[in-house]
Amino acid sequence: MIIGNRHRLSAEIARQAQLSADIARGQMEVSTGKRILAPSDDAPAAARIAAIAATQADQKAWAANAESAAAQAAQIDTALAGVATAFDRASELMVAARSATTNAEGRRAIAMELRGLVTDIQTYRVETDSRGQPLFPDSDPLQIPVGPEVRIAATASRDEIFGTLATPAGSLDLAGILSAAADALELADDAARETASGQALDAIGQAVSHVAAVRGEQGVRAARIDLMRERLETADLRLEDERNGLEATDIPATIARINAKMLSLEAAQASFARINKSTLFDLLG
Repeated sequence: MIIGNRHRLSAEIARQAQLSADIARGQMEVSTGKRILAPSDDAPAAARIAAIAATQADQKAWAANAESAAAQAAQIDTALAGVATAFDRASELMVAARSATTNAEGRRAIAMELRGLVTDIQTYRVETDSRGQPLFPDSDPLQIPVGPEVRIAATASRDEIFGTLATPAGSLDLAGILSAAADALELADDAARETASGQALDAIGQAVSHVAAVRGEQGVRAARIDLMRERLETADLRLEDERNGLEATDIPATIARINAKMLSLEAAQASFARINKSTLFDLLG
């Protein structure tokens, strides 16, 4: 009789201990938001979660690179807009300088403004990004990894943008075109000035077209960067959804399960205490 009672007692204690463990497990799942707390809980799902986590880590690095490239591309676009504005202004100035109503003093003022634009172009040429790196590198632009075997450049080289163009006045870079225009306006001989300023105006027109083409190419780069950012964001959301589906706790269902087990445990403890109130210590002894 005593042995049977002890056996039932041990079984009941074990059942209540299991209920307590199940409740603790459920509370842990709710607090962490994860139903898989160890690989042994669901080996196939745990393996897939590990693979997703590795991919997400790679994508996080690629997304950071894409954001950096986008910021650089935006700064480059601003710089190129400044270059375009400078040449638009230079064209206006040269048209005004060649007007019959503009005297020598007016031409000198225009030449001075053109030399100020030269300084602006030279400043844009050596502008740096937030890391202190040149916006327009002397060598081939850095190829930035933004995906598996996917690399993009945020800019063109310095020479591609500010390098020499074949103009009526010879091969000149962008700053040189503006300097030649200023020099032309300062010539004392009327015929020589007329010829040189005409060539300078043509060269400025070439520069305007060149800068417009460069800005178009930069727009293509920026659009590609934005596309990669969107793809990475979409891929990350898809992976996160899959990962949540595998490991996330179903909070309402888990809480309901915890409550049910708590009710069972409380009822079992009350019954256990009532039945064994007078004999528990005797049976254990």
